[in-house]
Amino acid sequence: MSARALPLATLLFGLATLAVFLAFGAMPEVRAVYAPAEVGLAVSEFQRAESEVDLIRVFATPADPTRLAAMDAINTLDLYAFVPAYALFLGFAALMLGGPRNRWTQAAIAFALIGALADAIETWKQLQITNDIANAAAHLPLAPWHWLKYAALALNGVAIASLCIAADRKRWVVAVLALAPFPLVAAAYMELISPRLFSAAFALYWIALLGTGAAELLRKRAALVEDNVRLTAH
Repeated sequence: MSARALPLATLLFGLATLAVFLAFGAMPEVRAVYAPAEVGLAVSEFQRAESEVDLIRVFATPADPTRLAAMDAINTLDLYAFVPAYALFLGFAALMLGGPRNRWTQAAIAFALIGALADAIETWKQLQITNDIANAAAHLPLAPWHWLKYAALALNGVAIASLCIAADRKRWVVAVLALAPFPLVAAAYMELISPRLFSAAFALYWIALLGTGAAELLRKRAALVEDNVRLTAH
């Protein structure tokens, strides 16, 4: 495998993850119902639903068809684009940082896959609700899958931070940002803070990984150019 393959894959799937995330709020069904600042709050409230009362807060009663359409559009894009994109992004980032034989790499990939699987189950259940709101109770609760997803993704951050700290080339900024989601997810689960705080922490962590992929790709390219110049000179 080329020395640039892993940084390139990390960068490409990181950019794909970012593009899909930005697309959530840009869909016509979503813009028709929610202001940009409201989308994340509504999605989070739906994901943490445990009872029909929680669903009433999300969709009103009787259920608002425009809200159902907005959530259906978001979760369709989530299931088929966002979940696979970020799972591949986190997997390639771990391989880039530690290589396939490193135990922290393997842990990071395992936690990313567990988080993505929990996310896929959660999102599939949400799609069942928006397509059959009359029988929504059969698909509840959503909250356990929500918390399993974020717990696993937070542990992915812990593994990535360990890779950054143990490596010969320390990446302290990435390590700190990767560690941040774990205590915030725990605090949100205990209802001590708003889930918006750990969402922001994940955003910063993933942006840092994206930047690391770009920087590593440029570094590999510069090293390759230098090697070619040296060979030409000889």
